[in-house]
Amino acid sequence: MKKIIIFITSLYICSFLAATENLDVKGSEIKLKETPTATATIDSSISRDILIYSTDEEFTFESDAKKECDNRSSILKNYGISIMGCNVSEKGNNYTFTIEYLPELKNTDSLNSVLIKEYTPQKTYWNENLAKTELSNSAGRFKNSPLKVIDSKTTEEGNEYSFKIIYSVNNILKRSKTYYAMFKDFVYGKYTFESDAKKNINGIINTLKQSGINAVSGSVVPSDDGNYSIKITYLIKTEELNKISERPEYIIENYRSEETFPFENNALNEGKKRIDAFTKAGISVVHNYAYQIDNDWSFAIDYAVKNIYRFGNFAGKEFLIKRYDNPQSFDFESDAKKAMNEKINNFNSASMYVISSKIYEVGNNYSFYIEYIEKQQISDNNNNHQIK
Repeated sequence: MKKIIIFITSLYICSFLAATENLDVKGSEIKLKETPTATATIDSSISRDILIYSTDEEFTFESDAKKECDNRSSILKNYGISIMGCNVSEKGNNYTFTIEYLPELKNTDSLNSVLIKEYTPQKTYWNENLAKTELSNSAGRFKNSPLKVIDSKTTEEGNEYSFKIIYSVNNILKRSKTYYAMFKDFVYGKYTFESDAKKNINGIINTLKQSGINAVSGSVVPSDDGNYSIKITYLIKTEELNKISERPEYIIENYRSEETFPFENNALNEGKKRIDAFTKAGISVVHNYAYQIDNDWSFAIDYAVKNIYRFGNFAGKEFLIKRYDNPQSFDFESDAKKAMNEKINNFNSASMYVISSKIYEVGNNYSFYIEYIEKQQISDNNNNHQIK
């Protein structure tokens, strides 16, 4: 019986010790040990900013502003943008609206990245009809290039005339898990009457969308010359929030020959022949013209050349125009010309297409140079994201 009592007492003592293991015994007081308080960790880097899209459009009635706000929100949603809210507010005696949105794209393929650029030749013409003819010729060449014409018009340059072509070009983005939408504007067209500009807005927006421009809206704005234009708001995909890193797939470069001809027409016609060298190399020419050198004339050619990028950094152009200076001099000009023609054939046979060449005097002797197109050995890199 004593053994049973001792055994039960031992069990009770063990149970008590186990229960008081987490107790802090001090004097006659028994206190529980303090338990650390749980804290929530907040990573501010994952917060998502809500941006506001605003417009300078005004509406007579609040209902019209609300209707357009809803319509504009639907357009943005179709481009993969998350809409947080649509807000109508008073503006003077009228109404306008703002849209709250998240710039981060849900579907990164819902937008492309396209830059809007402007081309104006370094040439003016003494009458507007000549400028219109050259504009038509240049616009036709643009259509056969990687650059897409958006708008074109003749311009006044002092007492002479020239032209302007607005075009789009693909923008090369770095590969990224996250892309953003950013709003941009450009001015389109020229109209005598405001009503004509208003009537054309929807048609222009649809045409731009077909050309790969993420057009959102258009509004009529007055021009400096007293006419009217359409301000187009469009979206572009970026790799950084509210910042565009411009890496155009193609840029327009200018080549000027140093060969001289007695008349402007001679230079212009010779320049047209030299376009063949660019065509053979696979380069698109967008315009050619004659320019004056002292009392003579020469030719110039504007062409679109591809840019190569590595890891988002410019690595070089696909083609370069280089100059070869012949190391040998000749007693007679005829000998220099014969040697020059032989080397021109050799260059062309090696796919180093010759654009221009010229014999020049070296003291009492003669030599020559050759300007040619050379393709660069630069490979494109898979870490660049090219959007078509």
